[in-house]
Amino acid sequence: MDLSLNDEQLMLADAVRDLFSDSEGDPTAGGDSPEVALEFRRDMWTQGAELGLTALPVAEDYDGAGAGITDIWAATHALGTLCAPEPLTDAAHVPSWIIADLGTAEQKADLLARISVGEAIVPLAHAEAGTGWTSDRTATVTDGALTGTKTAVVVPDAADAFLVTAVADGEPGVFLVAADAAGVTVDVHRNAEWVRTGTVTFEGASAERLGNADAATVTASLRRATALGRIAHGARAVGLMETALKTTVEYLKVRKQFGVTINKFQALTHRAAQMYSDVELARSTSLWATAVAEAFPGTVDTLSAEDLDTLTGTALDAHNFLSGQARTIAQEAIQLHGGIGVTYEAGISHYAAALTGFRQIYGGELEARSAGEAAEAVSTAPSALLDNALIP
Repeated sequence: MDLSLNDEQLMLADAVRDLFSDSEGDPTAGGDSPEVALEFRRDMWTQGAELGLTALPVAEDYDGAGAGITDIWAATHALGTLCAPEPLTDAAHVPSWIIADLGTAEQKADLLARISVGEAIVPLAHAEAGTGWTSDRTATVTDGALTGTKTAVVVPDAADAFLVTAVADGEPGVFLVAADAAGVTVDVHRNAEWVRTGTVTFEGASAERLGNADAATVTASLRRATALGRIAHGARAVGLMETALKTTVEYLKVRKQFGVTINKFQALTHRAAQMYSDVELARSTSLWATAVAEAFPGTVDTLSAEDLDTLTGTALDAHNFLSGQARTIAQEAIQLHGGIGVTYEAGISHYAAALTGFRQIYGGELEARSAGEAAEAVSTAPSALLDNALIP
């Protein structure tokens, strides 16, 4: 299986790095305290849209790029190598996948075109306190008025509208709610990555249903979007791990103890070598899941139940493996840096925080692992990973 990127994807990754490297507000540069840092960088979002990043999953009919998941992997991986905090996956790609699945022709023409060019930010509002990611929602819609509370909504104070999952007449649906609508309250805070996220409360807010799909199609769309979102986030996590490894190795070469650089200590060299192995396994697993997902393009109505199970199962298996690797790399990077590694001014602390944030997406690590354990079958891993003692 060829897991390498093609020339166009490598060029896309290079363009992303050129744009975001040393950009103003770079979180790894220290500077401002977490309380005032990592504001949503509207200028970088606009420039990213001009580069075509927000348009990647959108069909060409709606001014998009019509790109595949591997193209998205290339872009999000590059963002990860820089620890760029832009929520490209959750504020642009996941909403685009859901709208493409469920929206009416008019909704697609309006929303997808505006998301594609960066004019609209429409994050998914799905998570609820005390409710599992795949459980029935507690938010409800009655006579077009939505009531409920959503947590972990990305950049809620920069959103133009929200895609809100809720129950109407006993059936699940996805609803569009304007961010400035009456009855919408946003409480902004920081997540594990020190990036702005928030709780959004809806109290009788006017809501427009996304299409007229039945419950099975709505559920299938959310499963597909979550699976593709896991793969995109996994790409970013691999990028984070690669830079964390590079930064740690460079630090070992300059930090002195007892008159010599600490890379002379055999135990630390062995730990760095193990980190390299862990990162390579993570990269291969992430690309394997991406390659599997490439076999299932299009919208949810083109997928059979078996295809959807394969896609979601593969994405979940890869995510669970990457979560473990993320924890290991974050811990090792911090420990090999010593006390300086946990300070906000040290760039490595941001990579460790971002890897911690990765483990909390879409219901969190424990829910994802439970879902993986409960699955009827485990996806087939690439041969390089079979019977490998390094896999926990």
